Amino acid sequence: MSEEIWRFTHLPGDRAPGPDYSGPGVEAELTGRMPEGRPAARPERPERPERPERRGRFEHSGGPYDDLYTARASSALGKVASDDGMLDVRIKAPGELGGPGGATNPEQLLAAAYASCFHNSLTLVAGRQGVPTSDATVDTTVTLRKRGTADDYTIATDLTVRLPGVEPEAARRLVEQAHGECPYSRAFMQGAEVHVHLA
Repeated sequence: MSEEIWRFTHLPGDRAPGPDYSGPGVEAELTGRMPEGRPAARPERPERPERPERRGRFEHSGGPYDDLYTARASSALGKVASDDGMLDVRIKAPGELGGPGGATNPEQLLAAAYASCFHNSLTLVAGRQGVPTSDATVDTTVTLRKRGTADDYTIATDLTVRLPGVEPEAARRLVEQAHGECPYSRAFMQGAEVHVHLA
């Protein structure tokens, strides 16, 4: 029995470009503390087609999905909090982005959420096949990337899965199945439904 390590990497080119980055680093840009200079003007963006209003179910190529749970959080005054108070943390730009550090940031929160979600999917997949995964770990990195102009940001993710005591072929199968079922993996690979509203 050997410890098997599997990795999945999602690069920006794996899917269509997303909206501009709006987390730590923005404040550093506005105060002129970004390592790289800002452009003279923002580039023009193409018009985006309107998407249908979401009404509890939405269509997908495999059929409709039903809403099971909705998390709600708000960002204001340098912190982010969930509506039930279970999450309430300060947000600061890390030193690498010209910020003060000393608090968490969106990349860390996303890395933690992705690792947890993938681990849950792995546990479910393995449980259906009777494979114990109590010693399994999932490490996730989320990297903020910038291209050319100061407002052209994207992220790349990288997962490393360890399955001690599971035979290599079984470990590979479990990780690949979990990757195919994890909602976060699917969102990164296939794109996620996104709605933006002005209140």
